[in-house]
Amino acid sequence: MLPYLAYRYVKNKREKNQREMDNDLDSMVRSIVPDKPVVSISGVAAKLEETSREYIPGVYRLLRNPLEFSSNGGHQKTRMHHDGNSEMVHSRSPEEKRDRGARVAFSMDVNDLSSFRNEEPKRGSGGFPSIRLICRDGSSQVPLFFRNCSTGEFIDRLQGYITLRRSNREANLVIVVDQKSEALAKSVSMLDENGDILSRFMQNPYMTAMTGFSKITSFVQDQVIPSVLNDTDAVTQEEKIRLMRELRLAEEQMRVHSDAAGEFEVVTQLDLPPRPEIYRELPVSKELWNSFKLPNGSYDPLKLHHLKMNVFRGGLNAELRKEAWKCLLGYRQWHETDAEFEKKRAELAKQYQNMKNQWMAITEDQEKRFSKFVKRKSLVEKDVARTDRTVPFFQGEDNVNLVHLHNVLMTYVMYNFDLGYVQGMSDFASPLLFVMKDEVDTFWCFVGLMEMTHKNFEKDQAFIKLQMNQLRDMVMIVNPKLANYLESEKSDDMYFCFRWVLVWFKREFSFLDTCKLWEVLWSGQPCPRFLLLICVAILDSQTNIIIDNQFGLTEILKHINDLSMHLKVDEILTAAEAIFHQLSASQNKLPTHICQYLNIGESAVSSNSSSPAKGDSKDL
Repeated sequence: MLPYLAYRYVKNKREKNQREMDNDLDSMVRSIVPDKPVVSISGVAAKLEETSREYIPGVYRLLRNPLEFSSNGGHQKTRMHHDGNSEMVHSRSPEEKRDRGARVAFSMDVNDLSSFRNEEPKRGSGGFPSIRLICRDGSSQVPLFFRNCSTGEFIDRLQGYITLRRSNREANLVIVVDQKSEALAKSVSMLDENGDILSRFMQNPYMTAMTGFSKITSFVQDQVIPSVLNDTDAVTQEEKIRLMRELRLAEEQMRVHSDAAGEFEVVTQLDLPPRPEIYRELPVSKELWNSFKLPNGSYDPLKLHHLKMNVFRGGLNAELRKEAWKCLLGYRQWHETDAEFEKKRAELAKQYQNMKNQWMAITEDQEKRFSKFVKRKSLVEKDVARTDRTVPFFQGEDNVNLVHLHNVLMTYVMYNFDLGYVQGMSDFASPLLFVMKDEVDTFWCFVGLMEMTHKNFEKDQAFIKLQMNQLRDMVMIVNPKLANYLESEKSDDMYFCFRWVLVWFKREFSFLDTCKLWEVLWSGQPCPRFLLLICVAILDSQTNIIIDNQFGLTEILKHINDLSMHLKVDEILTAAEAIFHQLSASQNKLPTHICQYLNIGESAVSSNSSSPAKGDSKDL
């Protein structure tokens, strides 16, 4: 069996070569059958710089495939009058005109067009409507200004050759629809009708921005996440994951371009050094915490990294969490004095009450015409009724803490109506309320936590997929034996870890262990992807069980589900940190993208020290 990264490299290289052969064939056909202008629009001009007042007039042409713009040799400068009108003033020499005309000329294949921006000038500005073409590789052409006609003619003619859709998120963005992706979307729609759920997770991210796909992407929030969080039947999950995989493979085959994401470094098994012996330390006490403060209540910026490292190494005493979590979640800034924070808190309390009053004032009659609000309100009510009900703080039918949790989540709906509420958010809010025991403080801590995690809940789930890919990459390096086994069992997409990443292990550890795990992650130490190293550590510890028992996908899913509430948080944190040190010591051998995940080597933003070996002092 090929080493996994080498296998992926060969596979993607083969696909890339096929695309290049197709392009060469297309070029050969063009050389035999010269392109003839099909559309020619004059009165179009370009600028070398956005702020320039000089227009370079030219002609836009659409040939059989290419889109072209070329200067017609003229050069004009716009002089603006106070009444908003403008006049053109000729200025430059013929040589300058030719040089500047060549700099704005371009020719591109229609198939390389990803989207374009259709901008209208502000009223009274005297400007012209413009279009900026955006290529599939992310680059863009100079904007074209339509001085003697509207952009409508350009768009109408272009639609004769490609399918266009206006973005559902940006009014000025028009997206080119890949017909093959369109076919994929239709297949997803058919799966919707047959009751499939998790396959929505595999949608092409850019399609979610298009009008017409919003209904499909809503299934991610409506059904994908609830299914992952609540469905523990391994057989059912296997069926859903197989459908997810089929869509992923179809998406890969249909993708027109590879971009940098399609390339892989060829990596054979690395000879990693032994993992160092790491130990956890005692939780940070209030006395130790206060030693990092200045007399005015702010925190010494020169010792801030040391403070965070102490939190990473041992977590916090329970009595300290109410104060410390506010800082770790950005509710209170480290540089704020006690007086400054109290003043800010009073203002934020007013803002919270205003937003709370907004949703509480919505009448039943208004709700009849406010379907999105009603839907989110219903989701909140359902989740609050079943969140952490085994924890004494939330037990009982008439528990006032459930009311507080409901109020916090409903107010967040008003605070961030674009995101609204997605199942799983209550998992993040309940520990905050347990610690803060106050709606205002809980809400603003929750806002800070959502700043860290909101991408997990976005409709296209692109960030979750990215993390699954990064997790797979790390397993390949740390435990190639397990990576190869998962690949042989068609389980290398790591979807069985979805719940771990979605709600940061909230369903895997006890309530109090979750508090410890989260504050360690909030410290931001020792690297940005420590959550994924925790995943690697757990999988690494289960390698022999999975391989020796020859688990297939169903058995892997069941085994991962059965680990819930049987994991020891300190052991997992110790193992994850040991893996970090092991990889950090091998940074010169590691692929660049692994170094970026771990913020080590040349990719490191700053050099951070980590846990000491036994016998070293706790304070740095």
